[in-house]
Amino acid sequence: MKVLITGAGGRIGAATVREFLEHGYHVRALDKTALPEELRPANLKDEWRGRLEMVYADVTERLTLLKAAEGCDKIAHLAAIPNPVHNDERLMEINVLGTQHVLAAAEANGIENVVLASSACAFGIVFAKHPVQPVYLPMDEDHPCVPQDLYGLSKLLNEQTAATYTRRCGLSTVCLRIGNVMSFDGDNDWKKHQLQSADRASRDFWTYVDLRDTARAFRLGVEPLQKGHHVLLITARDTFSAHDIRDLVRRHYPERSAEVEHLQPHDALYNTTRAEEAIGWVAQHSWRDVEALKNLEALLPKE
Repeated sequence: MKVLITGAGGRIGAATVREFLEHGYHVRALDKTALPEELRPANLKDEWRGRLEMVYADVTERLTLLKAAEGCDKIAHLAAIPNPVHNDERLMEINVLGTQHVLAAAEANGIENVVLASSACAFGIVFAKHPVQPVYLPMDEDHPCVPQDLYGLSKLLNEQTAATYTRRCGLSTVCLRIGNVMSFDGDNDWKKHQLQSADRASRDFWTYVDLRDTARAFRLGVEPLQKGHHVLLITARDTFSAHDIRDLVRRHYPERSAEVEHLQPHDALYNTTRAEEAIGWVAQHSWRDVEALKNLEALLPKE
């Protein structure tokens, strides 16, 4: 089984390459930049040799994408400008037109399933120029999307484009609305500060997802084959805060406080039930299991 992975040179893309290789796939990696050192031919694990090839290309190059998709069974599309900062000039071209090229390449090559990197930023709250309040909490995929920024708009348009291709040719599409992706294998001092702060009025509602869980969501998005079009939230089930989430909502989103009183202290404010039902994905990793971050609740000042 061969999968084309776009954006393979990025942090999440490289982790996704590793995830697919670890589960026996042949991977055709596509990016404008080189893969990390451990994924280059001289450094590959013995069991991965012969199962990874690299294509240097831009997702806006339609003919190159058509060629890159030849012989592939699945596509995991991650290539994109990852935020709206200083990238307005090419953001829509790369994020939206590039995604349409990927879906067109899937159709032309008879590929049955594409999993795409969307974002929780599609809701339009994280990068809003004028602050937006959630309509309800916890949020799910049905929450209204009202982006003011081009990045959030690009992700919402990509979801619609994917749905169009599903209607057009029966292509199965899974759009992952990914939360704030984190890894905990480096310096965690700044994370400790964030976790202990109750003053941080989080626009992503104190959510996060571990890098390894994110990569696994891409694999599960094409395995087994999902029929139809799906939009799925991908975040951890616990919050990225040592504080009681009910207290944080009372403090920063008081108009929504009654809606979270039934939650447990560390329940997430994004509901990922749909991802579990559609592709069997549940986050397996938590910051609370990281040795340097354990037991932060006990260090909080008593009120």
